[in-house]
Amino acid sequence: MKKENSMMVSRLGLFLSCIMLLFTSYVGYSKEVYVSPNGSDINPGTKELPYATVERAVSKIKNLIGKEPVMIWLSEGTYYLSETLLLDASFSGTTENPFTISSLSGANVKIKGSILLHDLKWKEYKNGIYVTQVPDKLQFDQLFVNEERQVRARFPNYDYQNPLREGKGYQQVTGGTNKRYDSWFTYNPKLFSKKEWKHPEIGIVHAFQSHNWGNMQYRIKDRDDKNSKITLDEGGWQLQRRFGIGGAGKKASLFYIENIFEELDSPGEWFLDEETSQLYFYPKTEINLSLSTFEVPILKDLIQLKGTSEKPVKHISIKGINFSQSRLTFMEEYEPLARGDWAIHRGGAIFLEGAENCTIEDCNFEYLGGNGVFMSAYNRNNAVRNCRFVHIGESPVCFVGSPSSVRFYQTWDDREIDGKDWNEMRKNMDLKPGPKSPDYPKNCIVENNIMHDFGDFGKQVAGVYISMSHKIKVSHNTIYNCPRAGICINDGTWGGHIIEYCDIWETVRETGEHGPFNSWGRERQWLGGGGSSKDYINEYTKLDAIDVTILRNNRIANFRKSISAGNWTIDLDDGSSNYEIYNNLNLGSTIKLRDGMYRKVYNNITVSAVPLGWHVWPKQSFDEVYKNIFVVAGAIPGKGEPTAEFARPIRLPKDYKWSNNYDHNLYWNVNFPDNPNIIKRKDMKAWQAQGYDTNSKIARPLFKDPENGDYSVLDNSPALKLGFVNFPMNEFGHQMTRILPFGGDFSEKVQVTLKPDARMKDGGSLHYTLDGLEPTMHSPIYSGSITLTKSTNIKARSFDAQGNPIDYTQKAVFTEVENVLYPSWYQTLIDGKYSIGKSKIDKKAVIEEILGAVMVDIADDPDLIDASGGYNFGCFIKSIDKKKGKVLLKAGLAEEWTIQAVNKEKVLNISDFKKQLNIHSGKSINIIAVRNYQTKTFKLKLP
Repeated sequence: MKKENSMMVSRLGLFLSCIMLLFTSYVGYSKEVYVSPNGSDINPGTKELPYATVERAVSKIKNLIGKEPVMIWLSEGTYYLSETLLLDASFSGTTENPFTISSLSGANVKIKGSILLHDLKWKEYKNGIYVTQVPDKLQFDQLFVNEERQVRARFPNYDYQNPLREGKGYQQVTGGTNKRYDSWFTYNPKLFSKKEWKHPEIGIVHAFQSHNWGNMQYRIKDRDDKNSKITLDEGGWQLQRRFGIGGAGKKASLFYIENIFEELDSPGEWFLDEETSQLYFYPKTEINLSLSTFEVPILKDLIQLKGTSEKPVKHISIKGINFSQSRLTFMEEYEPLARGDWAIHRGGAIFLEGAENCTIEDCNFEYLGGNGVFMSAYNRNNAVRNCRFVHIGESPVCFVGSPSSVRFYQTWDDREIDGKDWNEMRKNMDLKPGPKSPDYPKNCIVENNIMHDFGDFGKQVAGVYISMSHKIKVSHNTIYNCPRAGICINDGTWGGHIIEYCDIWETVRETGEHGPFNSWGRERQWLGGGGSSKDYINEYTKLDAIDVTILRNNRIANFRKSISAGNWTIDLDDGSSNYEIYNNLNLGSTIKLRDGMYRKVYNNITVSAVPLGWHVWPKQSFDEVYKNIFVVAGAIPGKGEPTAEFARPIRLPKDYKWSNNYDHNLYWNVNFPDNPNIIKRKDMKAWQAQGYDTNSKIARPLFKDPENGDYSVLDNSPALKLGFVNFPMNEFGHQMTRILPFGGDFSEKVQVTLKPDARMKDGGSLHYTLDGLEPTMHSPIYSGSITLTKSTNIKARSFDAQGNPIDYTQKAVFTEVENVLYPSWYQTLIDGKYSIGKSKIDKKAVIEEILGAVMVDIADDPDLIDASGGYNFGCFIKSIDKKKGKVLLKAGLAEEWTIQAVNKEKVLNISDFKKQLNIHSGKSINIIAVRNYQTKTFKLKLP
């Protein structure tokens, strides 16, 4: 019996051992699944026998996710998605058992939303153009040849030397409806295409809005050469506000037209005839058609993580993958967002909605048709880290809550397009503080990313865009070369954001009235932008801006003139409230605060020819400005005279102090070092007599080494005695491989320093090349600063101890020139005396007294345009004499109205207004004027 029991136990043990062995084998397999382009979906998904597609791997491990850690490893190669990869709540991991999709260490993995066109049989068509057949009914809006995006046939031709709006790739309209949604515009027949279009109705117009706040796309309805007119079909929803295609002279809208077969006339252009399924292509000389790869996008979103606030998708990580080739989205559905000027398409290469604790790390986003990463509605504790975004059709990273989460939601389209009365909408509005529902992003992070050369199609974009969100942290990001904002906070719901250690420059390149950092706060407290009690309800301010938004330790530079007006480094526009702004280095421009409350501006450095922009503060705003260093140097771009004042207040109250804590600031005007004015016609003594800066000083700040980017002050600086505290000058931007300086012109020689990725550990190495080739482990190892004496293209990359790249290749172009031309502000600062730099003389704004009122040509005063709500033509009423201006006062006109028409005749400037007064002398007239986004008609009898 004992022997039998012993045998049973032995057999049972053997059986259990086999079960455990099988279980262990199964678990080992389930935890790590492998995919390779050379694999097969009938394989078991092991390292030796991998799957071929991501979709197959995801479907096979679905039942294990959340029960144990699951990893899908992608081998090097390209993966074409046939449909959007949807990961819903059933794919959720947990803190202990996360779900990760990652490239193998060192592998170059590409996920594309396109298909590869096979077996193309090219035939010569004519004039260097070739044609081939593609699959029937295949539709696509982009063509990639050898992974480079080609140009869809267009007029004018794409300007490769300068693709921006001031290049040759755009023309100006000669007229237009200038109101969304536009129905037509006219063109210059001498400059416009002479080719006859067989199918104008398939063409798409890309046009800048007349106020240059962004661009729009419209389908064409018809072309009328007799009247030099393009009539428009659907489109125009890509931004808000009423202004459309129009304007006059140099300020008229710029446009180009694409997808017209007859305009296929330049190397690099292509056209798809959808009726015949024929692809026409005009290859550049270096392209061999038989050896090239041809790819066309078919998907808009590549991966969607989609749940709900009740059932979110959780703990999914996506790592080390290159995402590219998604479809264009500008003709898809857009929605207006609050009252922040913007409209947006809810979509992205990676789209998250109803997601928690999900991360996107070490990914490269390149050549996308729409947004990069988009977090929509409910999102919590998600992160985008160590990523690179370049040639994105619209914005790299967006956080956009649901309008249903806002207690009182209005848009500009409500009023300007749909004709609703904002005041009527406000009746019985909810006055409870904070959000109404949880359907918004909160506690999410964007850190250590590179974003540049984005906004390829949409021009109202931002590196990081935040709307209807709470406590978003944006840290250590480098953002440059974009048409509009580096970072934009669209509205005042609900604050608590932290913007820190970012490095932002060369933004607002194709638009105007904006800043590298821009915000709005047109919430329940905001009635119209005038700052008075009629325009702003102080006690409502923190109903929406419930937490302080912090901007700290950022370097924000502005080296150029904007297209329109403004372009402040930090632009707190209409209603922006509850901000704390400190330890920011502002170069080439400065800070603007428009109507809002509870803003603290302290311990910042500004070096600029642009005066501080204090515009339309409400009474008792609780704004504070203290312990800053304000340096004025040089001339504003486009002007030939040195800047004289440190601040330019516009439409600020005259009967009380702007701030009760405006003190302990250090001022220095390099242009006028002896007793400069603080504001116009007020020196420091007169300024202090008004109760401001009673403990402040005018003195040299004694910067340590501004030529090498160090604007901290020496130990004997008077700023330190006023309470200023130095902050780090070497922690701005991403902490991946860096090249310092970031390229540019030099004469004779330049010293270049390379910094390795902060994650590089012992055994890792930093490699570089000077010939434009990609750095490898065989490239020179960086050991010390490099001296360049000729034009050079430097590339650098960090590698780990195993020889795998840690980050992305960084590159910088250094160009040797005979004389380096610096901006006037910088040259003046370095020289220690005024230097005009490279600029031209602009006319000053015309100012004249008419009918007892002092009027200004608003078009010639960018600051006034900005402070008055973007009105860029007409006569701004600066003041009215009570005796001489009785005619105007009796009609109800007052200061700060801008006259734009007389009896429906447009008034562009003072000259136009005087002509109308002469024509109607002694008669009754109707004056149409605007103020704080309101239009009103005033009736008066002329003397």
